[in-house]
Amino acid sequence: MPIYEYECRACQNRFEVFVRPSSTEAPEAPSCPECQSKDLQRLLSAFAVNSEATQQVHLQQARKLNAPAMRDRKHAEIEQMRHIEESHDH
Repeated sequence: MPIYEYECRACQNRFEVFVRPSSTEAPEAPSCPECQSKDLQRLLSAFAVNSEATQQVHLQQARKLNAPAMRDRKHAEIEQMRHIEESHDH
């Protein structure tokens, strides 16, 4: 089942459309989810490549994006432990 990529000529929004195969009907022309324009340009999609190198790059990107949340979680855990220690000392 193909996924097509489009760019709206009206607002330059890029989006993907999942096309379900139908034996009796031609697929309906998509519209832009931002402005509902039907003036779209279908884009060439890049091939999906899955290798050890791409997995490592994606893992590094995910860790980098997740770093602030992990830092906040660690800070909250430290504050919670500090609060527990203070409540036991009194």
